[in-house]
Amino acid sequence: MWWVVAAALVIIAGGAWWAVSSRTSAQGGTNLGDPVPDEGREHVAIGTPIQYRAQPPASGSHYPSPLAPGVYPDGRLPGFWVHNLEHGYVVLVYKPPVSPALLDQFDGMERTFPKSKYGYAKLVVVPYSEMPHPFAALAWDRRLWLDAFDRQKVLAFYRAHVDRGPEDVP
Repeated sequence: MWWVVAAALVIIAGGAWWAVSSRTSAQGGTNLGDPVPDEGREHVAIGTPIQYRAQPPASGSHYPSPLAPGVYPDGRLPGFWVHNLEHGYVVLVYKPPVSPALLDQFDGMERTFPKSKYGYAKLVVVPYSEMPHPFAALAWDRRLWLDAFDRQKVLAFYRAHVDRGPEDVP
């Protein structure tokens, strides 16, 4: 009879491991980037001024509408793309200006990064000047600083964090 209890424990432990470690094909197995203190998840009306402690923000109050995936060289308010982070997107922010060639690379990333479990790359790229480094990859409560653009590091961060936001929706 003891073997039934032992077998049950092995099955439970295996199931727990599988649930914790399951990832989409887009995701890798590392937890890259530094933790950023959580600033909440409140929805506020579009246009409401939002103050974030972290620059750039990796969580916090945000507008009710996230952005479509893509590159926004003319910029978007953080209140929009913080909502994307909540939905498990990765946001790449850069200090402007950047070259047209680099903007082309960003466009290529959005087209070629692995698809999320919802069938498209959950990537937004926006300029953001209020930061001490030229680039940062962001996920909900995570940030990876980059002193030079490195597509492979951004891809590794993306794989580690895509579809991992607090709201599991497209």
